[in-house]
Amino acid sequence: MRANEFISEAHHSILNTVTRGPWSVQIDTHAVASMASRGVSPSDFSDIVNYACKSPDTLNTIPIGKGAYFQNINNMVSVYILRLSENEIRVETVLGPDMKPKSPMFRRPIPSTTRKTSPIMQQNLDYMARQAQQYGRDAVSQKLATIAPYSNLNRADRRAFNRVVKRKK
Repeated sequence: MRANEFISEAHHSILNTVTRGPWSVQIDTHAVASMASRGVSPSDFSDIVNYACKSPDTLNTIPIGKGAYFQNINNMVSVYILRLSENEIRVETVLGPDMKPKSPMFRRPIPSTTRKTSPIMQQNLDYMARQAQQYGRDAVSQKLATIAPYSNLNRADRRAFNRVVKRKK
């Protein structure tokens, strides 16, 4: 962690919004930057978020405006989830297995999936980890915020965007 990250507020911007059960889940750029810089796999990250949304009596017990950590006791990865409204949450940060989350905390054995990270995704995560090491997680989070409008494209818009990107290469 860089010294300026101790004295400044972390950069937060919504990268993507997905629906999991009755919950609208906002994925924060800081969470993705933390996931990459701390070496947490995307499948571990999504397993915890999916479990939190589908397990009864967890998210409903968090008061609106407050948050809690969800920790997978199988691999000790933790995710901080903030409850925004009756059925809306935001995933704000990810802690690696070597870090200790503060309370309130839900510690559960979360079943892992057998999804593998694609080589291109792993290259991107490694690049973000190197950038976070060099410039800090906030810089990576701010760069992710610039691509956020392109993360919610439908199929036709995604194809058009890919054509533009290929022409620029």
